[in-house]
Amino acid sequence: MKMCDVAILGGGPAGVAAAIQLRRYGITPTLFEADEIGGLLRNANLVENYPGFPAGIDGNILIGLLKQHLEQVGIEVRNERVMLLDYADNSFRMETVNSTIRCRVVLVASGTRPVKLLLHGLSDAEGSRVFYEVRHIAGVQGKHIAIIGAGDAAFDYALNLARQNRVTISNRGTRVSCLPLLWTRAVEAANIVYRENIALSTFLTTDSGIDLELLQNGQTISESADYLLIAIGRVPTLDFMSDTLNARRKELETAGKLYFMGDVKNGLYRQASISIGDGVKAAMMAARTLSESER
Repeated sequence: MKMCDVAILGGGPAGVAAAIQLRRYGITPTLFEADEIGGLLRNANLVENYPGFPAGIDGNILIGLLKQHLEQVGIEVRNERVMLLDYADNSFRMETVNSTIRCRVVLVASGTRPVKLLLHGLSDAEGSRVFYEVRHIAGVQGKHIAIIGAGDAAFDYALNLARQNRVTISNRGTRVSCLPLLWTRAVEAANIVYRENIALSTFLTTDSGIDLELLQNGQTISESADYLLIAIGRVPTLDFMSDTLNARRKELETAGKLYFMGDVKNGLYRQASISIGDGVKAAMMAARTLSESER
């Protein structure tokens, strides 16, 4: 069974930054990414708080730069999903569909997954008319997109889509938790309608779109949309960790063998710059752990 020094789980900003920093120490990590490099940057309308880009930068352009940097320093990305991460006999064991690998140090940058809306039959429509990330429909034009949510993601998605489409945002309450800047832009956008105290009750997918029934202040509202986009929160992706590893998590973190970086540990503070800082710091600490183990 192959043994590596450092494995990085996740190819978002944190994982990429960690890989680049490790190469500066002469360490070549094994980087696993089940989908594509970039993480939530793939959904970003415009990254405006990343230093060095005063006019902001499109998320996909920034991803392109991250990929270019990985290639430049010689990091190979393994497009495999880690199904199990365990710890035994003083090393980690990672299982993917294709292989089993042992590793001395693991950096977890597995990010988050969307909170699903619990409505009967909704999961069956995912990928056709129902989506939880805007990247899947970012190129559509001349459509009506219904968005459920009231946070940064919901409003950022709306602003992204409203350039070429008509968008309706439905908030089940009255509290809006997005940045004031996003709220102002959405209110000023001609193609965005925002509604409060409204919740999805039933739906029906058709050949041409999705029919929605919503409840607002006791009244039923029926409307049609081309797509339904749900943005009601995200939770850490850690379902691959074994019970044994979960039980020993603090011990292994203290020993400098296990690190968590970026969105998987930062709750609401999902920012590319924070994740990159996490990745660089974790890489520096991991390099120190490996150096001390060789003495």
